[in-house]
Amino acid sequence: MKLMPHADCSEIAATDPSCSVQKIMDGTLRAIGSIGARRLSMSDISESSGVSRGTLYRYFASKEDVLAAVSEYICSSFEKGIIEAGKDIADPIERFRAVMRFYGRFTIERSPEGIFEVEPAFHLNFLRSHFSRHKAAVQCALDPVLDYFEEMTGNRLDRDIFCDTMVRLQLSTLIIPATSDWLAIWNSAPDRLCEWALQIAGHDTKHKKG
Repeated sequence: MKLMPHADCSEIAATDPSCSVQKIMDGTLRAIGSIGARRLSMSDISESSGVSRGTLYRYFASKEDVLAAVSEYICSSFEKGIIEAGKDIADPIERFRAVMRFYGRFTIERSPEGIFEVEPAFHLNFLRSHFSRHKAAVQCALDPVLDYFEEMTGNRLDRDIFCDTMVRLQLSTLIIPATSDWLAIWNSAPDRLCEWALQIAGHDTKHKKG
């Protein structure tokens, strides 16, 4: 059974109950963080993933295939996760909060400590090649929130610039790690923006936290 680089682990779960591909993805990220992508070998991936070389080669023919799949794995996980984070949340500010919390956690969890320093080229190439997809996913997740702000203020927002800025701000934490103070500011952004929108709209009341 050969897995193409852009396949999703969930798509093969029925035939691979142990989800070896996900183990390979997570193990590869750990290995990149410790030895870097250039020095990485299929043996390193096998050892870090806890799967046999036979299982590894069952899905991937080369290290390059694995790295391509890792990039797609991270990006598709982000796209699905950020949309799911706000799904079915009717209150726009609660939805905004859920999306922001997910984004903050995802950046930390999917960027093992030291990976940027060990392999900056791999990380930078990923960020540049997937930036537009990340921005589109953020906008999709926040469209109902931005609809709410537009309705509240009577002004149209430049959604592209808004989401572009959000993604760039969060990606900056890969270079300068997020502190607890930064995470508090990031997570409180929905309330701050809501207060500004209410002020623009001429209201004195503030959106209550749920």
